Amino acid sequence: MRLQRVEGQGSVSAREEMARLARHLSTLPLQAKHRIVCIRTAIKRNMDVQNYAFSKQMLDLLLSKAPANKQEDLRALIAVCVQRGLNDRTIDGEEDPSQFCAATLGRLPTIGHDSCDCCGAKFSALASAGCTICGMGTVRRSDAPTGGSISPFG
Repeated sequence: MRLQRVEGQGSVSAREEMARLARHLSTLPLQAKHRIVCIRTAIKRNMDVQNYAFSKQMLDLLLSKAPANKQEDLRALIAVCVQRGLNDRTIDGEEDPSQFCAATLGRLPTIGHDSCDCCGAKFSALASAGCTICGMGTVRRSDAPTGGSISPFG
C-alpha cells in the first residue's frame, strides 16, 4: 500500500499517517520478537514527524528489555528526544490505541464492536468468528447478550 499526500486544510500527510499507523501497530498483542520490530518502526516514524514524547516512551520500553550491547544506542535516541523537547507534534490528545480496530487501525464505532476472547484485540467488523490477530480466540460482539456460553454445535 502506498500513501499519497492529501492537500487541503486539516489534511494529514503520508508521513503523519504512517506514524499513526505505526503507533497503533506497536500496541497490538503480538509475540515479543514481532512487537519489538513494530515498536522500532513506530519510534522511527514518530521521530520523523516530531512526536518525541511518544518516541521516548517507546524507547524507554525497549531500553528496559534490551541487551547491554544495544542500550547505548537507545540512550542516545532518548537524549535526542529530551533535547528536542518531549512534545508530540501530530498526536491528537484523544488518541486511545485501545479504541482502534486491530485489523484496519481505524477508529472503533461508538456503539458495539467485536473483540477476541483470547487476546482482547478489538475489531470494527470481522467476517470470521476466529481472531485474525492471535488465531486462537473467538470474536464476539461487545453488545451481544452475556451469560451462558454459546456452543458452535447448536
